[in-house]
Amino acid sequence: LPYRVRWQDLKDLFRRAGTVLRADVSLGPDNRSRGYGTVLLATAEDAGRAVDMFNGYTWQTRTLEVRPDRMGEELNMPVPGAGAFGGVGVGTGVGMVGGVGGIGGMGVPATTQGQASRNLFVGNLPFHIQWQDLKDLFRQAGAVQRADVALGADGRSRGFGTVSFSNEADAERAVRMFNGYEYNGRPLKVHFDK
Repeated sequence: LPYRVRWQDLKDLFRRAGTVLRADVSLGPDNRSRGYGTVLLATAEDAGRAVDMFNGYTWQTRTLEVRPDRMGEELNMPVPGAGAFGGVGVGTGVGMVGGVGGIGGMGVPATTQGQASRNLFVGNLPFHIQWQDLKDLFRQAGAVQRADVALGADGRSRGFGTVSFSNEADAERAVRMFNGYEYNGRPLKVHFDK
């Protein structure tokens, strides 16, 4: 992505393909763009249209590489009809990759049996942290299925999030590793989500 692009610019561009539920541009600790982002679209059709429209698209002298999110395939979940995490809604993610890359967000049902013991609440997050940063950090403890950072109506972080692991052992390891862990000058508060 062009480095001057913000989440609103990304959302405005991808609206041409369909209904955009969320757009994020990954930011570094200095609050500057890392050159990639994610877009969550309302339907699989909108996501497919976005890939067709914007893969190879030149935007402010940068050529975008856009691909569908692979998270559903990793979880052996069908993309259409996949439930959204936390009841946000059904969506298929589209992300930019390859130097301008990342992965988009697709939901994991929040009510799956046994899921509560694999879901963690993460509090006291630095406000510039986005879901990809949270996922990258917690990957050190095991297989992360999904990571989310709560956003306010203005699209800015509320300073907390959730992380879902593939199994209970990885989630327990993450609590031991990261509860009290100092992340960008802030001690994290990590516990099982209620």
